Amino acid sequence: MKTSYQGKVILRVLICSRRDLRSELADTLIGRQGIEVYRVEKFADARLVGSSLGVQVILVDRDFPSAASFIRQLRQEPATRDRSIAVLARGSRPETDSEVLAAGANAILGMPPDAGWDERFSKLLTVPVRQQARLLVHIEVMSDPEYPAAILNLSPGGMLLATHRALQVGEEIGFRFTLPDKTNVAGRGRVARDARPAGFGIEFIDIEGDGRDAVLAFLRSARLG
Repeated sequence: MKTSYQGKVILRVLICSRRDLRSELADTLIGRQGIEVYRVEKFADARLVGSSLGVQVILVDRDFPSAASFIRQLRQEPATRDRSIAVLARGSRPETDSEVLAAGANAILGMPPDAGWDERFSKLLTVPVRQQARLLVHIEVMSDPEYPAAILNLSPGGMLLATHRALQVGEEIGFRFTLPDKTNVAGRGRVARDARPAGFGIEFIDIEGDGRDAVLAFLRSARLG
């Protein structure tokens, strides 16, 4: 499936599903002008579209055969590993949702779309930008309850946390760390991905005070340095 619109293309979306979802998604951001949508049913086609057409967001139907395995393959491919990936889910299946999140999905989007669907989808659009801004840093982290950890990869929206403690996808953690300029940053995050052996992907839920501005300033200065 390819849906194209006249005028400038501002977003390319790849849907991995055996269903034609155009009618279900017609009233969402995906159905609006400036969005190109492609649908594939095989990993080989997803790899081809991802590498040749520069899609920014990939949506995987949870009912797609071996959805978790499919997402792991996407994360291993150079052309798609940094793309934003969400799972389209009908009904509640906590165990399956945990599995696809652990495989590398950034979010679960319920189907049919509800009133908050577009807002959740919009958050996915920042993932490629965050990937470009991510920097390899080594910052010691103290958590609540405290256990040794280190930030290996820091971005405006989260961090890759290395720790000997086994974290669970969906678990919320408290954190505090000190940036190289001695600014203290504290807040809460959610385990979004099990990326072992590298670590755990943490999505920031809340950062106290001016902590978020401090992280952004650090990232900007590091990129320019």
